[in-house]
Amino acid sequence: MIKKFIFLVFKNNYRTSALGNFGKSNFYGNILLISFGGRFKYILGKILYYFKIGKFISIDGDPIFINQKNSINLWLTGTSLKILREYRNLNNNYVNMSNPIVSKEKKIFQIYPIIKKRSRINKEPKIIFMGKIFFQPNNQNSINYDFLSNNKEKLLNNFSIIDNKNFWQEINIKKNENQKFEDYKIIKTFLRELIINEIHKNFKKKFILYGEDKKKIGINFKEPTFALSKIKKIYQGNLCIDTGSILGSLSLHPRSIQIIESGGLLIQSKQNDSEFMWDGINEKIIFDNINTLVENLEKYLTNPKECDDILEMLFQKFSDTKKKINKDLEKILFN
Repeated sequence: MIKKFIFLVFKNNYRTSALGNFGKSNFYGNILLISFGGRFKYILGKILYYFKIGKFISIDGDPIFINQKNSINLWLTGTSLKILREYRNLNNNYVNMSNPIVSKEKKIFQIYPIIKKRSRINKEPKIIFMGKIFFQPNNQNSINYDFLSNNKEKLLNNFSIIDNKNFWQEINIKKNENQKFEDYKIIKTFLRELIINEIHKNFKKKFILYGEDKKKIGINFKEPTFALSKIKKIYQGNLCIDTGSILGSLSLHPRSIQIIESGGLLIQSKQNDSEFMWDGINEKIIFDNINTLVENLEKYLTNPKECDDILEMLFQKFSDTKKKINKDLEKILFN
């Protein structure tokens, strides 16, 4: 029996892609979450908020909700550094990303994959990557092209070194949070470029990339797509590369969730919470250096049985995520 209502309110339709299945109206136990996304529906959400009918989740502060008794503001794809300065003092702000170098987030709202059906690997799977590959060091950054070039092998041999504070102490310990954050994004994007280059070098036509290449690294990219139906077809049954968010280090973020919900086999570089998040699947889908990543991609391209087994493990792991979401919603909005 439905006893509680939550209204998910956001103005920009492109956020539907980042929210995945959580962005759709759905039941979570005795909670009905109703999605009001888009320029017209979100107005209705604001009206309901004005009359204090139900509970509310705002996305990216548009609209901003200040009543902490009946609402939260969820800031997607970023840490608390993304929150607009005039709203950073609100106690009902939540983020969906953590950065081990520049911020210790106290309020993270974890969005989980909601898988609707089992999936199988394609007969001739491809390796898929979607995303941006470019960085722009400037005079404000400690990180320059020489530094990146000198640390290329170190990064390829240990993907997670960027999340190690000792690594950052070697660079510059005098930077403030915002400057470190910019440097972090540059190195994380550079590491993404290195990984993509190595995969392309080893797999050529079996590797398909979608996105932007403003730096022109010499690889043909297909036009990016933001239509969920097309994204799902691209990911489904293929080996899907996730190098992590450039903003932080958490296993479940919009891209990895999109891959899992689409029925793709997630292949992810090690994140700060990998061992905690993935348990027994960790050694099968998480990789911390380029050699192990390439070796396992070669194996998975020719071993559909093992791929299907991993897809089934992912399905089982997230088969009860509605219960987890219900628990989090109860704790945050109804306690």
